[in-house]
Amino acid sequence: MPYAQTQAFVLDVAPLKEQDRLVQLLTADMGILKAVAPGSLKHKNRFGSLLELLTQGEFVYYWREEKELITLSRGEIINSYFNLISQPGNIFYFYLVSEVILKFVPHKHSDGRVYRLLSSILEQRGSGVAMDLLLLYFFVWIIRIEGMMFNPGICHNCFRKDIDRAWLRSDFRGLLCSHCRSDENLLLLAQDLAFLKWTENHSPGELNLWTKRIDSDRLIRFFKQKIEYHGEFILKSSQYLPQFK
Repeated sequence: MPYAQTQAFVLDVAPLKEQDRLVQLLTADMGILKAVAPGSLKHKNRFGSLLELLTQGEFVYYWREEKELITLSRGEIINSYFNLISQPGNIFYFYLVSEVILKFVPHKHSDGRVYRLLSSILEQRGSGVAMDLLLLYFFVWIIRIEGMMFNPGICHNCFRKDIDRAWLRSDFRGLLCSHCRSDENLLLLAQDLAFLKWTENHSPGELNLWTKRIDSDRLIRFFKQKIEYHGEFILKSSQYLPQFK
């Protein structure tokens, strides 16, 4: 059986058999991989804390061509974010981030942008960037990576440019200016449109510039609806966040 290794983040872990667990990994080079971690439910096992949520590790695995699941052989921790993620103000946000990635990123899809995005979000939270702004930035970029982001500066109907407020179409596929709007009610203000444009060329390390300049909670709810519409699923983890209570 062939062996390989990859860097990856642990997105989800669940019991599989009496002593094994099913692990879902976001890799740097192959998108989502589903893996069996044999013996990982034993009190003493070879993986230790490697399989904690969003731990970044170097994983060695083997596979059979006829099977979807790979089998983890061993691994080493690159970065453990346990102390960061387990904080009450962070944990449910990162559960939601993991859920979005698992539902949106195709299996074995070789696009490293989501991997880099997650890595940056984790690093910047550790540096003190506000969690609500990081979640909003993540939502915007995951939609952009999947090719579903509208142009924040152009009306989808009349192609008017430099609009200072816009309403999202009911099918979530574009913005309408005040002249083209009918009964749409999801409104983006000038500062909201400016933020979306800003994210195209700025890193999450600069997000605190937008503190109190935008209503991040409203925009999080806005983009959560868009993600659910396009993905045709419900993000169950969102029910634990203050933005959705």
